[in-house]
Amino acid sequence: MFQSLTQKVISGVVALSMMLLSGYQGNDAEFSEIEAVFQEKGVLIRTRLISAFENDFEELFKSGQEISVFFELNLKEKKEVFFRQIFRHSLQFDPLEQSFHVVIEESGYDLIVNSYENLLEAISIFEYFYKDELPDKFEIKLWAYLENIRIESINEEYDMMMLWKFKKPLISKKFVRSEYEI
Repeated sequence: MFQSLTQKVISGVVALSMMLLSGYQGNDAEFSEIEAVFQEKGVLIRTRLISAFENDFEELFKSGQEISVFFELNLKEKKEVFFRQIFRHSLQFDPLEQSFHVVIEESGYDLIVNSYENLLEAISIFEYFYKDELPDKFEIKLWAYLENIRIESINEEYDMMMLWKFKKPLISKKFVRSEYEI
């Protein structure tokens, strides 16, 4: 019963968004400024998605289908990538409990969240500790993207990136480690 309702909600929201695409504004997802907290060996990288989950996202998130947001982190020295990792934030709504199960891969968090506002806070924050030695000069580059979702009842796949105007939010910042050391 819930699966059928879930599929109808998702297909309705996506179909409506697609039909109105010419007038549909979408979200201008972006990142806040990257924070880098240097430690003896490594760096804590922090930022958050801004304006990413307005408009149709609440209905999609409450559909009961598992939905993921992906973050790709690259650390570069000059033009060479010395670290690349993709992290996943996944969520699934439980209609009986009226709560969200959230998994934040880069930090290892596995949470139950009871409000939509707390869900947005949890999935928007990116925080990762890179544990290895760093070159003195390097660049942090991070972008986010959404996965396609499949609506089983109509056997169709939809690109959720349309809700972000098909644009991956991207942020990049160069650091000189010696300037941050005490």
